[in-house]
Amino acid sequence: MSAEQVAEPVNPLRIEATWQWLCQAVDHIGRPGPGLSFPLAPSSADGPGPAHCSVLAVPPIAQSAHIARDFTRTTLLDRATEERVEDVAVTVSELLSNALRYGRAADGETELQPALWLAYWDRWSCAVCAVTDESDLVPVAVQADELAESGRGLQVVSVLSDAWGWNPRDGGGKLVWALFRL
Repeated sequence: MSAEQVAEPVNPLRIEATWQWLCQAVDHIGRPGPGLSFPLAPSSADGPGPAHCSVLAVPPIAQSAHIARDFTRTTLLDRATEERVEDVAVTVSELLSNALRYGRAADGETELQPALWLAYWDRWSCAVCAVTDESDLVPVAVQADELAESGRGLQVVSVLSDAWGWNPRDGGGKLVWALFRL
C-alpha cells in the first residue's frame, strides 16, 4: 500500500469529469441484480466517459469484501502497478464495509444492496471506484481512538486515494467514490 504524497496535484476538471460521469451512469442504470457483474460500454470515445466501466452487485454476506477485492484486481489487471491496484482494492474494501455497516435506508425496509462500480480512463491514466448504498447519511471521517477496532475506514480511503467524495443519488441513497491516478 502506498501512503506517499503525489508530487503533482490532481487536475480538478479531470476529477469532476470522472466522478460526474460515474454518478450519471449509476443513476441511469439503476441497481444491478444481486451478484451480477457486467461491463458498461462508454457512450463515446471522445466524450468524458471511461475506456471501461464495470459494476458488481455485492451480496450482503461475510465474503463481500473478498469478492469486491478480487473483482477490483481482475478489472484493473495490466492497468496499473500491483501496488496501486492493491491501494484501490483496499479502498474498495473500506467503502464496501461502510456501505454494509451504515448503508441501510432510513425506513430500514429496503433490502441492503450495495453495488461496486469501477471505471478507468486511459487518456487520463486514472480509475474511479464507487460504492452505492441506500442511506442518505453523509460519510464523515472520524478520529478513532487508537485502541478502537474500527472507525478508520475513510481515513484509509483519504490516504490511499488521490481524491474522494460522495454524491446523493436520484431517488435516495448515495454514491461514495475515490479517484486514483494509475
